[in-house]
Amino acid sequence: MELTAKEFVPISLTEFVSGVAIPVDLFVRLGEEKFVLVAKAGQHSNVDQFKNYQNKEVAYLWVRKKEYYKLAHQSISLAGIALSKRELNDKQRTSLVTHAARSVFKQMDHLGFDLELYNNAKQITLAIVGLVENHKSLSDLFESLSGVSDQLLSHSIGVSSLSVVIGQALGYEKKGTLEKLAMGGLLHEIGLKAIPAELARKPMSAMSHSEVALWETHAFRGMQMLLSLGIVPDDVVSIVYEHHENSIGQGFPQRLRDVKMHPLAKVVSLADSYADLILPNINIAVTKNPREALMYIEHTLGIPFNKEAFRALKKIIDNDKKAA
Repeated sequence: MELTAKEFVPISLTEFVSGVAIPVDLFVRLGEEKFVLVAKAGQHSNVDQFKNYQNKEVAYLWVRKKEYYKLAHQSISLAGIALSKRELNDKQRTSLVTHAARSVFKQMDHLGFDLELYNNAKQITLAIVGLVENHKSLSDLFESLSGVSDQLLSHSIGVSSLSVVIGQALGYEKKGTLEKLAMGGLLHEIGLKAIPAELARKPMSAMSHSEVALWETHAFRGMQMLLSLGIVPDDVVSIVYEHHENSIGQGFPQRLRDVKMHPLAKVVSLADSYADLILPNINIAVTKNPREALMYIEHTLGIPFNKEAFRALKKIIDNDKKAA
């Protein structure tokens, strides 16, 4: 029986690593519904072969949708191994984590949120905690992420990493706590996958009142997606549900004040808003540098976030500036 386009996921040729055993069958698309097998599972990837495809203007290979998780898992495992190598610089480490996280986001796009994706996301958060521990400069980290073309991906990795950094500055030492911050930061916008794609890509300033109301449901939808698995820690669920709340009760969806917010959500809420100011996105014409973003939150917004978390962030930025 022939497979249809709905049963495949496109993978950019740039995502394959040379000399690695491919865990899935690979196909080239020759027409709307025609896919030809070019490599069987277990074969080693061949850079020369891929270059030949590129010369023929083939930008993607295709894998069966039901097998994509295997490719995502391999990408994550390779990133974890590579991160342990001391000879890698910060930019290379960030690139590896970004590459692995992209596979998870693609998995989410094509397969939805399921147990396999959650387990892959857990591995990404371990890599992000390791990335933070190895990165010498927060500015360098965000500079690396600013070049990532997928804005939701770069934003999510940025929020995840910054949440861990702020958590460490607040004195959170348990690895489990830092991993929950990383996980909550990575998945905090997962609910955007449940609203119309055109709305998720629309600037807030161009939305109607009803569109804003629909967009704001993404926090609740994200919580529902995590709860549906039945295994996601309550702390992570709370982070996703409360990441748009703030200390003065002007956030959403519950208008919580600081005293009622989950402690880890207070951290991610600040990291989310800070990352929005320094990483390219649809809502900001010109990004700010780390110091400018800090000053904007402090003097223009009036610090509508948890004061302890903000002081920790300010200390991090100040130290980063001194080290530069």
